This record gives sequence, C-alpha cells and structure tokens, in this order.
Amino acid sequence: MFSKKDDVQYTKFNTLLGADCSFEGRINTQGTIRIDGELKGEINVEGNLYIGESGRVIGNVNGSNVFVAGEVQGNIYATGQLRIAAKGKLFGDVHIKSFVLDENAIFEGTCKMLGNEQVHEADSK
Repeated sequence: MFSKKDDVQYTKFNTLLGADCSFEGRINTQGTIRIDGELKGEINVEGNLYIGESGRVIGNVNGSNVFVAGEVQGNIYATGQLRIAAKGKLFGDVHIKSFVLDENAIFEGTCKMLGNEQVHEADSK
C-alpha cells in the first residue's frame, strides 16, 4: 500500500566530534559527520549529519540528510530527510524535503517542505 523509502544509514562517518569535545565556529565538510559533543556555530555538510544522544548543536545546519538524537537549537536546511529520534529535541525552523518525527521527539518551530524544483536549485549551489 505505502512504499517505505530506505532509511539513511549513519553507521559510517568521516568526521567525529566526540562526547567530551566542544567546538565553536563553522564546520564545512563532505561525507558524513557525527556530533556527540557540543558545537556552537554553523555546520555545512555536503552529505549526512548525525547528532548523537549526547550531542548538542547551537547554530544553523545545512546538509543532505540530518538525524537528531540529541539537541539542536537552530534552523535546519536539508535537501533530503530530517529525522528526529525519540529522545531528540529541535528548537528552530526547518526547510526540508522529507520529515520523520519519532514518538516522544520534541520539535518547536516551523516546517517548510521543499518541492522537487527547490531541491534541484539547492543541489546546484
């Protein structure tokens, strides 16, 4: 009846900000990044972003697919999927292609779904 898309895999990552680490500034990277520590600043990733349960981001996020199991205080722009896990918290606005909100997740903000033409425009930037 409904076709379920394959879940995005976050088990492999190129960059890790560990649980005991804090960083302030801007991160620009490719591939997959996992945040288990605290980041104050902006993240621009040409790939996927995984924010673990102990992860906290205070700032805006731009990426392909974003998985939030920790906390984000900022806006998210994702050309693919945004998923907020059961223990995840997001306080900010989102501009996304696809949105999955697990039961008991917290989302406070506005949501704007991107159409196919907007996704293609973002890919060409």
